[in-house]
Amino acid sequence: MRLARLGFVPVLGLLPLLGLACSDPASPTPRGGYTMNFADPGAACSAPGHLATLGEVSSAQKVRLVTDGDDDAVVDCSVSGSGSFSVSAMARNRAEAAEIHVKIDGITPAATRDAPVSGSISFSSAKTGGQTFYSDPETPCQFWFEGKQGVDAGKIWVNFECPAMLNEGEICQLRLGVLAFDGCGG
Repeated sequence: MRLARLGFVPVLGLLPLLGLACSDPASPTPRGGYTMNFADPGAACSAPGHLATLGEVSSAQKVRLVTDGDDDAVVDCSVSGSGSFSVSAMARNRAEAAEIHVKIDGITPAATRDAPVSGSISFSSAKTGGQTFYSDPETPCQFWFEGKQGVDAGKIWVNFECPAMLNEGEICQLRLGVLAFDGCGG
């Protein structure tokens, strides 16, 4: 007797295929970009001032964010929370030998230039001689939003300034920077 004649269809061969519909969706690949002015404010900073970029972002638009692994870049980030967000992000532009690490706790969409949120940044590049400069905990970096910028789970687009970036007695600055990250886990 054949099972098909009785209206039964063998499903054992389909069981492996049924499991495919139950798997978790793939995590998005992190993307990021930054533009910043590493500034030499005077005699206390021996590193030359220079513009550092990854991708193409400004306060007004995100033209191109770089995906982790593309353009010889490394991007890793986490933006988690609801209402108030914690941000941890890193982007390395191997072509320019530049790397930035960002940490912001408690940033909300209400952050403005007049009421910014404090955070920290470390930055190095070929033009800093490969030396890493760290934001001063006593005068931390300031982060704020303008126009279409904002923060939500998994993404941030924000302006920043760091009045004091320290390295072995030197004091430099990061002026008028912009960061954008998305595809960030939480």
